[in-house]
Amino acid sequence: MKSAISAWSLWRAPRCAIVVILMVDLAAAGTAFSFPTSIQVSDLGTAALLGSLSIVYSRFTVGWERARRALRQEKLPTLYPNLLATWAFAAAALLPLTLAAAVITVAAIAEWPARNIAGQATPYRYVYSTAGAILAATAANSCMSLSLPYQLPLALAALGYMLVGVAAVALAMVSAGQYQGLSLLLKAETHKLEVLTIALAAAQVQLITLHIPLAWLSLPAAIVIQRWAVQSDLHVTDAAIRPMTEGAWLTVAREVVAACPVSAIMRIQTADPNAVSLVARMQVGCDAIGAIGKSGLAILLADCPGTNAESLAIRMRAALAQQSIPALVAVAAKPRDGQSSADLLAVSEAELIARGAAQRPSKTLRPEA
Repeated sequence: MKSAISAWSLWRAPRCAIVVILMVDLAAAGTAFSFPTSIQVSDLGTAALLGSLSIVYSRFTVGWERARRALRQEKLPTLYPNLLATWAFAAAALLPLTLAAAVITVAAIAEWPARNIAGQATPYRYVYSTAGAILAATAANSCMSLSLPYQLPLALAALGYMLVGVAAVALAMVSAGQYQGLSLLLKAETHKLEVLTIALAAAQVQLITLHIPLAWLSLPAAIVIQRWAVQSDLHVTDAAIRPMTEGAWLTVAREVVAACPVSAIMRIQTADPNAVSLVARMQVGCDAIGAIGKSGLAILLADCPGTNAESLAIRMRAALAQQSIPALVAVAAKPRDGQSSADLLAVSEAELIARGAAQRPSKTLRPEA
C-alpha cells in the first residue's frame, strides 16, 4: 500500500498544487452532501437513466476517445474537452445535487478506460476534473432554482457550469505553475467541443422534461459528436516536422490502429535527416511521424485503405529518389495485413528486409580453373 501511495504522481506535484487539488476535491465532496436534498422516486429514475446513458456512451466510444487522446499527447500543454458534461449538466439541471454528483461519479468511472493510456494515466488529475465537474454542477443547480421567466435559468445554468469548470482548470494550472497553459483557455478551439456538449445536454433536459424515455435520443447525437471530435484530431500535421519518440509513437499507433476500421503504417528506412522534412512537405496524410530504431521513420496513416497507402508509398519512393536520398519504403495496412499496430509493424519490417535484400548486388563465384 505504501509503495502504491508513493507512486501516485500527485505527491510529486508542487506543494501549493497539492493543497489546491485536495481542497477542491474536499469542497466537491462536502458540497454534494451539504445541500438541502429532497429526493423523489422520479428523481431516482431520472438519475438511473442518465447514469445508464453515460455507461452505454462510454462503451460505444472508448476506442475513439483513446485514439484522440493518444494523438494529442505530444501537444503540450494541452486540454482534453470531452462529453462528460452531457450527463453531468443534465443531472445538475434536473436532479437534487446529491443525485447529480452520483451521476457525475458514475459517468466518470465509465469514462476512465478511455483515459487510462500508457504514459497519460494520472488518476489524481481525473479525480480533480471530476471534482471540478461536481462544483460546476453545483453552480448550475443553484441557477436552476432562480425564479426567472422562460428558459433563462437553464441558460444561466449552462453559463455557470462552463465558467466554474474553466475556473477549476485555471486554478490547477496556476497552482502548479503551468502559466503557459492558461493561453489555451482563451482560445475558441478549446471550448468548441464543450459548447456542443452543453447544447446537447440542454436539449436533453428539454427532452426529459417532455418525456423521460426521449433522453435516449441524445445518445446517438453524443456518439456522432464524439466521432466528429476524433476525426478533427486524426489529421493534425502542425507538429509533423518533429518526429515523436519511439515510445510515444508506438502508443499512438496502438490506440489509433485499434480504433480505426482501416489504417496503415508506412516505414522509411534511411539515415538521411532530410527525409523527415521531405515527409512533412509532402503532406501525405501523416497523422503522426515517429523515429523508430537508429535509422528509421514510421508514419501513421489513419483512415487510410491499403490501396491509398500503396499509392503514397510509390509517391514517397519517387520523391526520395528525386532528392537523391537513399531509403527503403514499405507499407502495411489494416485489415489487409493484420488487425493491430504490432501486426502492421511486423509486416512492414519484413517488406523492408525483402526490399533491402533485393537492392543488394548479388555475389557470383568465379568458375574454378
